Amino acid sequence: MSPQITYKYLPSGVEPTMAAFSLAEPLDIRYVEDVEELVRESAGDLIRVPDLRHGGEERDFKIVSVDNPTHSGIVREPSTMIDNLNVYVTDAE
Repeated sequence: MSPQITYKYLPSGVEPTMAAFSLAEPLDIRYVEDVEELVRESAGDLIRVPDLRHGGEERDFKIVSVDNPTHSGIVREPSTMIDNLNVYVTDAE
């Protein structure tokens, strides 16, 4: 399985805490070929992401936080690992 980046939305003005991150709305999931793509984005960057809340329309967002990649095993094949990165975004100003 390919590594993935999950983009999650935090409303403007919300303090970036673990509680807020757990309530963030998913915007888009991008599968990438190369793990290097997982670490290119950083807090403060402006990005354009499809917004699933609005029919997949691409919109501009500002990155609030980028989680370190996590590894999780797949139940059917414990030897297979996948890389996941959560990118938390808010409205671009």
